[in-house]
Amino acid sequence: MLGQDREIGKRKTIVIVAEGAIDIDLNPIKAEYIKEVLTTRLGIDTRVTTLGHTQRGGRPCAWDRILPTLQGVEAVSVLLEATPETPSYMIGIHENKITRVPLMEAVEMTRAVAQAVNEKNFEKAVSLRDPDFAERLDGFLATSVLVKEPDQPEQKRLRVAIMHMGAPAGGMNAATRAAVRYCVRQGHTPLAVQNGFRGLLDDNITELSWLGVDSWQVRGGSELGTNRILPSTDLGAVASTFQKFSFDALMMIGGFEAFHALLILEEGRKHYPAFHIPMVHLPATLSNNVPMTEYSLGSDTSLNALVDACDAIKQSASASRDRVFVVETQGGNCGYLATMGALATGASLVYIPETGINLDMLRRDVKFLKTRYSLDERGRSEGRLVIRCEAASSVYTTDVLTKMFKEEGAPLFDARSASLGHTLQGGVPSPMDRARAVRLALKCMTFIEQHHALLQAQPAKTRQASGDSAAVITVQSHSIKWVPVQEMVKHADMKNRRGKASWWQGVTGLIEALTGRPSLK
Repeated sequence: MLGQDREIGKRKTIVIVAEGAIDIDLNPIKAEYIKEVLTTRLGIDTRVTTLGHTQRGGRPCAWDRILPTLQGVEAVSVLLEATPETPSYMIGIHENKITRVPLMEAVEMTRAVAQAVNEKNFEKAVSLRDPDFAERLDGFLATSVLVKEPDQPEQKRLRVAIMHMGAPAGGMNAATRAAVRYCVRQGHTPLAVQNGFRGLLDDNITELSWLGVDSWQVRGGSELGTNRILPSTDLGAVASTFQKFSFDALMMIGGFEAFHALLILEEGRKHYPAFHIPMVHLPATLSNNVPMTEYSLGSDTSLNALVDACDAIKQSASASRDRVFVVETQGGNCGYLATMGALATGASLVYIPETGINLDMLRRDVKFLKTRYSLDERGRSEGRLVIRCEAASSVYTTDVLTKMFKEEGAPLFDARSASLGHTLQGGVPSPMDRARAVRLALKCMTFIEQHHALLQAQPAKTRQASGDSAAVITVQSHSIKWVPVQEMVKHADMKNRRGKASWWQGVTGLIEALTGRPSLK
């Protein structure tokens, strides 16, 4: 593998060795042994770095704060519901869903892994891990090992167009890298559509290579360029370009605009045969506003950026003893980022578009803050955060809220504001966004191959793509599901650019409970 990397021009390699790594004969694999092999056999200058306990330290990321909170709530619920007959539970998580697993069952599964390893049944050991484990391992191999001969025969090789849409989001480039490398392994041709549909109409389309996307995993933003232009700008010209470049499939990575674009293209099949190809949308947006999915690439990266900023702001507020900071976040008409950020940072109040802001609400909030500060020990009040989504209200702006809290809160507390703006779009993608980008992108490519095979099975003159072949990949509770775009539009609030239902809205009650608000009424 490393020899092949050198042959194609790659000059930097990272080899990660788990502290308990073993070979097929159960002999331990040490980092120094790897170094010796790479140095003596391949002539590669190699260094060893042992991370050790540095992996245990540092600040907790956003989800390391949110998940224990949700698991703690579930654990209390389990205790309150318990009877002498109910088993003890381990509180875990599968995809985005908190789960209960009988403790003894979890212990048995853990022991079964060790037993399978001791029996050298490594396939079984992998299957006994988390359901995602095998997929992630396969994903690593698919995007890290370049084969000499493509897996697909000549007649099954595709020309796959890849496009970014909407605002940049962490994980866009990682997903593109995974898709490109899968294409190269299979013998497909990955085509980058630069600058969205605007670039498509300008014929700004280039072929991507294995080595060309090598470093994209860690890059934020959008290497392909992105904007909000929809194909309806000139649908006929878009179809002509599809035909000109002989696209066999289209993969769009983006937010609500990508979903809307997919809907337009699917409806355009009535008039343009060029759109009768598999088309997929991989949600990627910090707003996490794509209907029917609980997770979008980039939302975790932005959530961590929000948490980092709020930690620093809260430190400043606490130093002043009696200061409230009103923090404005991005998110458009979806309050996901503000709500989950409030839960992760311990904010006292959160304002989101889904609930809006009115005078009665503000009156109750001012009363709560004044009561809370009056109960603090004199001279030892903590700084507090109020998080407001940018589109929570067109009247009660961040500036209005700040002035109102400052006026009404005197002399108990002062108020300041901070607008985070586009800082939430940038930065290095989080590990979660990178890992999920690879997993979801590979599922998109498999989907494309399957639906292309179904199309090829039809007579050439009457070949028509089914509605299922234009779909969005979604994370729903504890599973990944494909949703046809025509089905998804039934669950979309097209005016407000978000889903009609949101799994996270119940979190607002938990935020109030953790601040002690119910007990202060």
